[in-house]
This record gives sequence, C-alpha cells and structure tokens, in this order.
Amino acid sequence: MERSLTDAGGRRVRRPAKGLILALVCAGSALLATGCGASNTIDPVATAATASASAPGYKMTLSMNITSPGLPTAFNATGAGSFDVRDHAGSFALALDLGNQPQVVKALGSSTLQIQEIIDGQTIYVKLPTALAQKLPGAKPWLKVNLQQVGTAAGVPGLSSLSGNPASSDPSQLLQYLRAVSGTITKVGSEQVGGVQTTHYRATINLDRVPNVLPASSRAAGRQAITALETASHTHQLPVDVWIDSQHLVRRLQMSFTSTSGGQTVKALTTINIPEYGPQPAPTIPPASQVTDAGSLLGASG
Repeated sequence: MERSLTDAGGRRVRRPAKGLILALVCAGSALLATGCGASNTIDPVATAATASASAPGYKMTLSMNITSPGLPTAFNATGAGSFDVRDHAGSFALALDLGNQPQVVKALGSSTLQIQEIIDGQTIYVKLPTALAQKLPGAKPWLKVNLQQVGTAAGVPGLSSLSGNPASSDPSQLLQYLRAVSGTITKVGSEQVGGVQTTHYRATINLDRVPNVLPASSRAAGRQAITALETASHTHQLPVDVWIDSQHLVRRLQMSFTSTSGGQTVKALTTINIPEYGPQPAPTIPPASQVTDAGSLLGASG
C-alpha cells in the first residue's frame, strides 16, 4: 500500500512502496550475479572485462546514491572490500545512510544501516546491526546463508545464481556484464583514477545478450537474474561508463538505472573503484557460536 510523508513545507508527498525500493536493490544485486564469458579482442571494454576478471584478486570500493521524489531524502551507501577470485572468498562492508528518520532510528538504533559480509564459496556470512540481530532466535550477530540451499528452500532457484557474486556476494562481478556491450563505444577522454592514468569510455550493456556471454552452466541462472533486472528497470539496455588503464584493467565502473512502479520513480547511481589488483588474504570465518543458519530459519517458518 502506498503511504505518504510530509515535507519541510507541510506538503504531503507520496512515499514509494517498500517493494519498489527492494526491487531496485535486488535488481542491483542481480546485476552482480554470474561468472565468466567469452572475450572480445576488438572491443576495449570487453577486453578489459576479460583481463580484470582474470586477475587473482582485487580490492574495491563502492558508492551508491538512491533518489526519488517520494523519499524524504536521498539514500547514500558506501562500501569497501577485498576478494580472492580463485577461491571465491572475500569480505565486504556496506553502510547505507537512510537519513535522520525517527522510524528508522527506532528500528535500527541508528540512521545508518551497517552490514558486514564474508564470502566463502557459496556461503555468505552477514553481520546484522544489533537491533536486527536481537530479533532472530538466539540473537547471534552473524547470519549464515548458503545461497543454493536457501534458494531451493524458498522456492527461488535463481537465488543460487547469486553465489557468483559478493554483495550478495561480489560487486565487482559486474565486470562480467561488460562483455555484453553493444552499439557505439565512445572514448570520452583521458583521466586519472586514484592516481592511475586511464581512458574513459562510455558504452551500453545489452541486457538480453548477457546470458549468451556466460558459460553454459551459468546461463539459466543468468537469464533469471536479467529478467529480474529488466522487470524492475523496464529497460533492456544499461548505460555504463568505464575507466581502463594501460594494462587493460578496469579501474572505475559507473552505471545508473531507473525503476518505476505505481507512478513512483527511483533512480540509483552506482560507482565501483578498483584501486588494487592481486592476491588477497583469506577472510576470517566467524565462530559457529556467533552464527545463525538462515536455512534453519526458513525451515522453522515453512
């Protein structure tokens, strides 16, 4: 049900339904969800996607801005993490500023939602804010999610496709989608990113092509992820800006998309920076005494 808010001038504004915000976030996660595909030795963007995805690991930072006329304020998220590609392991911390809203502060104990993630193959450990963790049986700080197991138990087989990415797994897996660029690739110019000289390109990802550039074993899950994204964004194309260094490595990736539902529009701008490529240390798995298995919660709730 759509609800209303009052702005600083006393005027009533519509708040987008929670489902719309969740759809946007989930669509962003769906973007991050699959594996490697074929290379393109002519296209500089696809070539950089291949080279970057072939690195043993990397460090990255993420920022996201979410705006809507129906929101009392813009939502801003920042995050940072490191990932080992070979072992599909890593860690990521995300902070989402939801504005100084009394109902948010009451629910979370803060105006900022802070989440930590540890990725270990197909298993993700999520550290929830204390106010949320206390609502779970046992009130343990960490939630263990086996994506394949939970996806099957919840009747959502496509959820297992998220095992290829860490912000549900790994935000940098968005690099794989650069293999599906189409149309004109525009060279914007030369710029420095984090002290590294890069070439800035502007291109368009053809979402319908994404499953075709994935390995056969990932295509079914990839199609489910793309369908979810296209449903939320009402588009089959995604504009993207990419900054590539002299070693054909992606140093920055930026994209924006819009989701519209029930007359409400939400826009999200996401920027990923990759300041370092190379092997990364293995993450520390939380002790079992501090972990609740999400699979057991699903079983308890049916």
